[in-house]
Amino acid sequence: MPQVGGARSIWRVVLVRPPPDGIHDALAASGSAFLPAEVLVTSDAEAARALLANLHETGAIAVVIEAADDAICRLHPPQLLGRTCRVCGEPVCAVCRLDAKGKRLCRACFAKEAGRERVRRVRRSFAILVFATFCYFALQYWQTERARLDPGGIINVAVYQFAPAELLGDNAIHRLNDPDGLWGLSRIAEWYSAELRRYTGEQRAAIRIRSFGPWSVEVQPPALESEGAPWWKLAWSAYQYPRYFHALARDLGQDPDDYDARIYLIYSADSGDTAAHSRGSATGRVAISYISTTDPNPAYAQVTVAHELGHILGAADQYDPDHFRPIFPEGFVEPHREPRFPQRFGEVMAVDRPVSKDTEAEVTTLDELRVGYQTAGQFGWISLEQAELLYRTPE
Repeated sequence: MPQVGGARSIWRVVLVRPPPDGIHDALAASGSAFLPAEVLVTSDAEAARALLANLHETGAIAVVIEAADDAICRLHPPQLLGRTCRVCGEPVCAVCRLDAKGKRLCRACFAKEAGRERVRRVRRSFAILVFATFCYFALQYWQTERARLDPGGIINVAVYQFAPAELLGDNAIHRLNDPDGLWGLSRIAEWYSAELRRYTGEQRAAIRIRSFGPWSVEVQPPALESEGAPWWKLAWSAYQYPRYFHALARDLGQDPDDYDARIYLIYSADSGDTAAHSRGSATGRVAISYISTTDPNPAYAQVTVAHELGHILGAADQYDPDHFRPIFPEGFVEPHREPRFPQRFGEVMAVDRPVSKDTEAEVTTLDELRVGYQTAGQFGWISLEQAELLYRTPE
């Protein structure tokens, strides 16, 4: 009897193709459903050769191989190992692949992949549920907020103020909270009412402002997503951001739902254009204004609040976002003025006063600020069609 490596040889008869007249009895006895299939394992070389000759006589194609035990699948003994698992490299047979739904995976790797897929399905289902819940409550919230603000009535605005402890006595904060001062919050309400009269002739207050604070609270709002983020992240971020500030007010004993609109002022001593981080939105009727107490222009904080309040009332920015210069004609209060420059007023949604084609100047009081035609149309004070007509050059 031949020996291999000092051990007795094992002979395997493998059926490659069945005879033309049907499956040989040896294949049926093997229990295999796939070809090639092992039909005999024996230590008797003569017996293996005899079966091979018998198979050849029937027209079948078969071979005899001398192989070790690892030539067949341990999970499916009749099957020869012909491939390897694409993950771990373990040998797999045809039945292994069938059990793995056609994938070239061993049983262990298929089980791991199936487990990960189940986790992904659960996470996707949970994310869909969370997002659907968010959409439901956000829709209710936004519809309620939109329904509450009537441009034909007095709009009650709450201003909540937050500052570091070392800034609580700062002159800039004192000026903004002086009810009789030139640069106070109360002047914003008077200014909006005067602009409403200029457009409609109505002798009524447009805005009523009530301020709270300032409180010495460390403000750490959630980060806003960048414009390149997926839409659902932008929506979630836009929903969470104002809710953080509403919760902050409630923690301090104030309910922002008692007011038609809410403005949150965040004071700092930072240099630079901190107002550029301010945000205001008609959806939710909320604005967050960042105010620097080191700004040399005492009117800038007041103007920033008036601008963000304009967003709450439904107006869009009227300046070029690339150069921050007023857009012509919507960002001009007197678009037909001859000569066009310098303009006498700044437009509230463009803020700065155009003094030449390429330059502008900061307004130093609210008296240098006006509501332009386009903004008045977006406020609902006049129709947008009227605003368009007003921009046409007089004949």
